[in-house]
Amino acid sequence: MHKSLIFDKLITSEEETLRLINNRDRLLNNCLITYFNQHCYNIYSSNKVYQLLIDKNFKTYIDGIGIFLVMKIFRYPMGSRFNATDLNEKFLQYFIERNYKVYIVGGKFSKDLLTSSNRKLNLIGYRDGFFTDSEEEELLLDICAKDPDVIIVGMGVPKQEFFSIRLSNRLKGKSIICVGNFLEFYLGTIKRIPKSFRNIGVEWIFRMISEPGRLWKRYIIGTPLFFFLVMKEYFSNK
Repeated sequence: MHKSLIFDKLITSEEETLRLINNRDRLLNNCLITYFNQHCYNIYSSNKVYQLLIDKNFKTYIDGIGIFLVMKIFRYPMGSRFNATDLNEKFLQYFIERNYKVYIVGGKFSKDLLTSSNRKLNLIGYRDGFFTDSEEEELLLDICAKDPDVIIVGMGVPKQEFFSIRLSNRLKGKSIICVGNFLEFYLGTIKRIPKSFRNIGVEWIFRMISEPGRLWKRYIIGTPLFFFLVMKEYFSNK
C-alpha cells in the first residue's frame, strides 16, 4: 500500500466528518476542519508551512475525483464518494437545527444576501475575505468578542488555513471550518450543475468552463502535476 502522512490521515467517509462537529470537546480544544483535493495536494507538496498545519492541526477530509481515484488506486479503505460543497450544506443544517452562533469570514456578499429570510442561520458576524494584514487584528478581536460557536472561513487554500490557525490561537472550544468558495454556491452567486453530473465526477469541467480565467491553470496544468507528484512520492517511498 502507498504510504504518505497525508493520505494516511485523510477522512474518507462523510459520516466520520459529520461526527467531528458533534463530538468536539467544547471546553478544551478547537476543532479545525478542512478539505483536501488535488489542488490542495499540489500546494501541500510545495508549501511546507501549509503542509505542517494540515499534518498537525486540521481534521482533513477527501474532496474531488482526483484524490478519490488515488485513494482507490492505492487501496485505502473508502466509503461512498462525497464532495465538500454537499458536506458543508449538511454542516450548516446541523448548526441551524441547534441554533449555533455562526461567524462567517470570506467572499464578498451583501448583508441582505446573508440574512435572507429563507435561511435560518444564527449569523452573529460577517467579514468579507479581502482584508489587509493590518485589518486582521481588528477582525480577530471582533470574533473573540462575539464568541461564536462556529467560524466558517472561505478564503481559498492556503490563506484560509493560515488565518484559521491564527484565530484558533485566540479561542477555545470552537469549530473552525474552511470551506473555500462554498459560500458562493450556498448563496447562489455561482451555479452548480445537477447532482447527477456531480456524482460522476465531472463538476470540475463545468467549473472550469464557467470560470476559465480563474480555474484553467488549476485544472489544465494542475491535474497532470498532481498525478506526477503522487507517483513521485509513491516511488520515493518504495
